[in-house]
Amino acid sequence: MTTITQNLPTLNHRVKYALLSGMRDFYDTVGKFLPTKFIQQKSQYATAHRAPRDLTIIERPLWEQIPHEYDYFHPYFSDVPQFIGSYFARKYATLYQEKGSKTANTYLRTCGLTRCTEVQQQYAIKNAGESLIVQEFYEQLSRLPILDKIDIEELAGKIAGYMHNLIIKFLETDEFKLSDNAHELAIYKFALEQLKPLKIVAPYFADYKKGEISEQQIVIALAKLSDDKWWKSKLKRRWAFQREHLAIAAGQVQKSASPYASRTCIGEWKEQKRKNREWLKNQCIENTETGEQFELVLQVDKSNANPAIRRCELMVRMRGFEDIADEYGYEGAFITLTAPSKYHSVHVKGGFVQNWNGGTPRDTQRYLCSVWAKIRAKLSRKNIKIFGFRVAEPHHDGTPHWHILVFMLPEHKQRVYDIMRSYALEEDGNEQGAQHARFKFENIEKEKGTATGYIAKYISKNIDGYQLDNEVDDETGQNLKEMAKNVTAWASRWGIRQFQQIGGAPVTVWRELRRLGSQKVESPAIDPVLAAADVGDWAAYTELQGGAMVQRKDLRVRISYEDEQNQFEETIQKIKGVFSPIVGAASFICTRLIKWTIVSNRRECAPWSSVNNCTQVKKSPQYDQREEIRKQLKTIGLPDDNFTINRLYLRKSLKISENQWLKLDNTLDGVHLIVSNSPSRFKKPIKNDFVEFDF
Repeated sequence: MTTITQNLPTLNHRVKYALLSGMRDFYDTVGKFLPTKFIQQKSQYATAHRAPRDLTIIERPLWEQIPHEYDYFHPYFSDVPQFIGSYFARKYATLYQEKGSKTANTYLRTCGLTRCTEVQQQYAIKNAGESLIVQEFYEQLSRLPILDKIDIEELAGKIAGYMHNLIIKFLETDEFKLSDNAHELAIYKFALEQLKPLKIVAPYFADYKKGEISEQQIVIALAKLSDDKWWKSKLKRRWAFQREHLAIAAGQVQKSASPYASRTCIGEWKEQKRKNREWLKNQCIENTETGEQFELVLQVDKSNANPAIRRCELMVRMRGFEDIADEYGYEGAFITLTAPSKYHSVHVKGGFVQNWNGGTPRDTQRYLCSVWAKIRAKLSRKNIKIFGFRVAEPHHDGTPHWHILVFMLPEHKQRVYDIMRSYALEEDGNEQGAQHARFKFENIEKEKGTATGYIAKYISKNIDGYQLDNEVDDETGQNLKEMAKNVTAWASRWGIRQFQQIGGAPVTVWRELRRLGSQKVESPAIDPVLAAADVGDWAAYTELQGGAMVQRKDLRVRISYEDEQNQFEETIQKIKGVFSPIVGAASFICTRLIKWTIVSNRRECAPWSSVNNCTQVKKSPQYDQREEIRKQLKTIGLPDDNFTINRLYLRKSLKISENQWLKLDNTLDGVHLIVSNSPSRFKKPIKNDFVEFDF
C-alpha cells in the first residue's frame, strides 16, 4: 500500500528554495507573533481510561495532575513508603506547576528518593525459597515500615501461631522421620529456613554453627519461635530501624531539618517515655514476704534510670580517675575518632554525600568498635596500659563519632598517638580531609582546665543538658540543652551505648556495695572497699580494688551471682551479692535480701455500668494451650516446669515410666495429654552437620 508521500512528485532544488523562502517570509511577518506551546511527550498511559495497576497512593495525585510524566516519576515513588514519599510528591507537583518539568524532574533526581529505594532494597525479602512464613505473610512483612504498633503486635501473634503449626506439621512428615541427622537438628534446620529470608537470627544460632547446640537448647529455641512476644520484639526492632534508616536516606536527619534523629523518631521516643512514666505511676513494688508496698516510680527516680543520678555518677567516676592520674603522674589526652566519609549521609553545610555507603548509625558504631579493638590489642601487645572513658555521640546526620579521655604514662604518650592514628586512618585514610578530621589527639593541659572539665560538656550533652542552657552546638548551631533529647532519642532508637569505662574497677561492684550503705561488715577484705564506695570516693575504691590498671582476675571484691530460670527454662544469672576471691565463699555478703514483685497499685474498681465493661487482657492461643498443659500436668501429679511444657507443646513425648510415654494427642480438638506405650520418635546421635547462613 502506497503512502501519501510516495504519491507526491519529486521537487527540484529551485522549487525547494522557493518554498523555504516563502516559509521564512511568513514567519518574519506573521508567525513569530503567534502563541507558542511546548508539547510534552506523552506517556503510554496518558490517554488510558484507567490508572496503572501499580499506581501507589503517593502517585495518585501526580497521575491526576501530570499523567504524561508517569513513566518518569513512577520509579522514584513505587518502592517508597508513604510517610517518606508524600512530602517529595507534593514538592514535585508544586515545582512542576510553578517552574515546569525540567526543574521538577531535576529535583526528583536529586532529592534523595533514589537513596531511599536503595535502602529499601537492604530490607527487601528476597529468595523466599522454602520459607512458608514469608510466603504466608509476604504482603504484611513487605509493608512493615508503614504498619502501626497494633498491626505489628497482631502480625507477631499470627506468625507465632503459624510457626507453631509448621513445627507440628514438620514433626509428622516423612522428611522428619527419615532424616539422617538427629531429629533435633532436622527440625532446627527447618526453623532456620523459615527465618533466613527475614535475616532474623534464631536463638542459639552461634552454638548451632559451632556444632555445640544441645537438645534442650533446641527445645527452648522452638518454644521462642512459637512465642508472640519474641516475634513482637524482633518485628518492632526491624520496624524502628527501617523507618529511621529511610529518614536518614531522605535527608530528614541533618542540621537543616532535624539534627541527630528525625522528628518522627523524637516524637515516638517522647510518647514512649510518657507511656512508660504513666505505667510506672500505676505500679508498686511489693515485698513478697511482708506484703509491704512502695510506689515504683519513686524507686526508679532514686536509681540510675534518673538522668541526673546517672550524670553525677559518671562525673564522680571521671573525677576519681583524674585524681589517680595526678597522684601517680599519668598524663591525659582527649581523642576524637571519626568514621570515613562514606559512613556519613549529609554534609554539615548541606547536600548529600555522594559516596555514602547506605549504612546505619549501628554500622558506623560497629566500625568504630572494630577500630578500637585493634587499638587495644596493639597496646596490649606493647604492654601499654591506659584508663579513662569513652563517649559516643552523633554528628548532625546521626553518624556516631567517639570522644575518648584516657590517661597513660608520659613515656607511652607518643606510642599511643602513633598506634591510634595508624588504625584510625587505616580505612580510606588518603581521602580529602582525613588527616585532620578523622583523628584528633589533644593533650590535657592543667593550665586550661581539668581533664574532667574536658569531658563534662559531652557527658551532660548526651544525658540531660545540665548547665548547658546558654551553650550552642558548634555543628548544628542549636541549643545544647534542647538537643539533649534528640541525642537520647538517637541512642535509644539505634541501641548505641553512649558511655563506656576504659580500665579500672567495675562499676557494678561499686553499685552493689552502695546498696549496703554505711553498715560495717565482718570481712576485712570487703569492709574498706565498702567504706570507699559508701562515701562516693571512686579513686579510693579503685585503689582498694587493685588500681586503675587492675585485671578482672585480681579484683579484691567481685559480684556473686545465682542461677534462675525464665519462662523458657533458660538458665540466667542474677546478682545476689558480693564476695572476696581472696577469702572465698565464706566472705559472701547478700545485697539482695528482699524479693520484690511488681503489682498494680490500683484497687479493684467498680464496673463502668451494671454490666462489667472493663477491657480484658487478650491472651494468645499459645498461652492458653501452655496453661492447659500445665493444668493437666498438675492434675496427674507430674512436674509442670516450663521445659516439660515446651516439650509437650512441641509434640515431643515425655518418658514417665519404663514402657510409658506422655504426649499430646493431635487427633482430638483441643489440648489432651495421653499415655502411650511408644515414644513419638527415637533419638539418634547428634551429628555436626549444619547449614551455613549469612546474616
